[in-house]
Amino acid sequence: MAANFKAPIKAMDEKQKEWFATAMVSMVLADGDVAPSEVELLTNSLSFIESNEATERLKKYLHHMTMPNLTAFSGWGNKPKALLMIDLLEVAIADRDLSPKEQEQFERIGKLLGFDHFQVQRFLNMGTQAMQHMDG
Repeated sequence: MAANFKAPIKAMDEKQKEWFATAMVSMVLADGDVAPSEVELLTNSLSFIESNEATERLKKYLHHMTMPNLTAFSGWGNKPKALLMIDLLEVAIADRDLSPKEQEQFERIGKLLGFDHFQVQRFLNMGTQAMQHMDG
């Protein structure tokens, strides 16, 4: 099952792809409880990374439960960045939970992408609504 991203992966350079993948890993690791559904989604998602070294490095973060370091994202306007946030939100709610630690990490990533607290909260509200629809 390949991930169906909203963000324009094909328009990203390799550095942006690695940043996005690293952000996904950080979302999976944020709450310290890595669900099999999250790992499966993430492993399938890493196929857009062209560098085998980068893929292996990202898998090591998961294996060792070590939070990767993220820096500010470079390039793009708000719409593609919003699509990245939605994709990251889907990773976060893959286990049908959005813990306080995941919310904190999501906020951190949102700031790195240039979103303010209010904008990040709107994304989190979307995630909460999506989880409610998963159950019913």
